[in-house]
Amino acid sequence: MSLKKYILSKKPKKYLKQGISHCGAYSVKAMLGACGLDTKARPEDYHLYGFNRIVGTTVGKDYYSKILNINGLKAETKTAEDLSEKEKLNLLKKLLGKDTPVMLRIGNGYLNNKYNPIFGKIAGHWITLWGYDDNTQTFYVYDSGLPERYWDKKLPIGNTTRAYQEILRDWNFGRYQFWSWLLAGISRFIYIDLSSN
Repeated sequence: MSLKKYILSKKPKKYLKQGISHCGAYSVKAMLGACGLDTKARPEDYHLYGFNRIVGTTVGKDYYSKILNINGLKAETKTAEDLSEKEKLNLLKKLLGKDTPVMLRIGNGYLNNKYNPIFGKIAGHWITLWGYDDNTQTFYVYDSGLPERYWDKKLPIGNTTRAYQEILRDWNFGRYQFWSWLLAGISRFIYIDLSSN
């Protein structure tokens, strides 16, 4: 029996590699580009303030939702913290099934294509999901922080894949990382919902 596979009908105009910061802005540009709403030359140009354009650090969990709303997408920052693992996965699939990408705040353990559990507990990061495959238990992901030499150019969408369990592990970021509270709030399992578009 074949399980479900779903790939969004729209994709980013281009996959870009970020520098040391600005992962959220790169995710925003990818989503706006996929929806035909990308009007800026560089992802950094989407930041609300000059300081953020320079350093890439943001304050407040609704920062990127606000940028998406300003630029024509209805976006809402939410948490899936109270859901079971199965419910979390079903939520992500349901949102993707509405043909909209999902932006996730994760712990970034992927400075190359191998997971580093120390970095995964320290560094906050934003990625976007563009589809899933129940047969392989993977999500199609655009990760602007992943070095280009590790991008999988054969994928139908995104630049890499992550197993369902890897997404759950990485998404469980924020509650105990006090240094990220000011930047993105205390909650874990933060996502940006575009499903009302």
